[in-house]
Amino acid sequence: MVNRKKKKVFKIRYLLSFILIVYIGSILFNQHKMIVKLEAEKQKKEQEIKALKTDISQLESKIDYTYSLEYIEKIAREELNMVKPGEIIYIDKEKKKSSVFGRD
Repeated sequence: MVNRKKKKVFKIRYLLSFILIVYIGSILFNQHKMIVKLEAEKQKKEQEIKALKTDISQLESKIDYTYSLEYIEKIAREELNMVKPGEIIYIDKEKKKSSVFGRD
């Protein structure tokens, strides 16, 4: 009787150990899946950050250009039809109603 009881307790210990090992294994597997998923998401976000930094850099360059005298002069000539002092503009009457700077 004692021998059977020992065998039964021994089998229960093995069963509980097996269940515990399976449970820990499933936890580790799920954590590994989550880590892989988070790493992929991290890589994606880092690429987005890099692209945004490039965009910021380009926009800062455009802002700097808008404050340059070259840009201000270009806008004054093209959009405001301004000329430099002493500059003479010739208009070709043969062209169809084109603007001073060749734009229609």
